[in-house]
Amino acid sequence: MGFKIRPPTSRTEPSLNKTLRLKETMINKIQKLADEMDISFNYLVTQMLQYCLDNLEQEKK
Repeated sequence: MGFKIRPPTSRTEPSLNKTLRLKETMINKIQKLADEMDISFNYLVTQMLQYCLDNLEQEKK
């Protein structure tokens, strides 16, 4: 299954702030996609990171 944006859920889990350094080209691409989908930049990045964590294949040691 590919990456899909999930609808917002209740905010029962606390949030924290974290500063990330991203390349300007990456920021521009993400912002454009967020604008096209009518969602916030932050929500899109959060969804992308969650998808990555859910689908991470860990190497066997």
